Amino acid sequence: MEDKFDELKKYVCRNGDLLEATCFLVNPVLELEEKSYLKDVLYQSAKDLKASMFLAFSGHYRQAMQVLRCSFENLISGVFFHSDLCELRKNDGTKEEFARLEKRFNDWKKSGRVSIRSNLKILRRIGFLNRNEKEDWEKLYSNLSRFVHTPEEYVCRMKHEDLQNLEMACLASTYFSEDALRAWSSSFQKVFVAILKTIVEYHPSVLETKSGRIAIRHLRPIKKELIIPERTRNLLSR
Repeated sequence: MEDKFDELKKYVCRNGDLLEATCFLVNPVLELEEKSYLKDVLYQSAKDLKASMFLAFSGHYRQAMQVLRCSFENLISGVFFHSDLCELRKNDGTKEEFARLEKRFNDWKKSGRVSIRSNLKILRRIGFLNRNEKEDWEKLYSNLSRFVHTPEEYVCRMKHEDLQNLEMACLASTYFSEDALRAWSSSFQKVFVAILKTIVEYHPSVLETKSGRIAIRHLRPIKKELIIPERTRNLLSR
């Protein structure tokens, strides 16, 4: 039993290292002087990771998955808009084209309306995702969406201490589920890898900062246990 607990503790505590690494990676992006559509997005995605961890560790597994979807969904949208920004810069876009993109980005931040699956197709077309990555991201998004659009939830029932023979669903109670915790932990790590890939692809200079080097030290001992894209893995090995 003790070995099983140690294994579970190692599996879950690893996410604490990933959350800390996220903090050290995102902060340099926030300090960039150049305009980046990923600044606010990465910050919010990282905050959602933290919120998801709090929920999972308190036994709110379904809600933890819902917040993970928010983190992943915003990241995908941020990459979509930032890739357009990079394309305009590359092709010396006009002032009007930059203004239109800025309006689209601001409208999205206000309304949140966007087609995630269409964005994934575009990210595959521009080469940000390869075919396997696109399929993996689609599967992850579909899995996380199940916890938003289906009402299934474990219900804790308990006897009311003030009333005899009254057993009721207790909204204040939580429960421990090893399977649910492992499922959440696996999804958490996949969302982290997506954040890591985004930073490496669009702001690789972050890895050369003092903060970035601290993040790499956190990641090196566990990188073999994560499914990390080859280019990202190579940069972490420098």
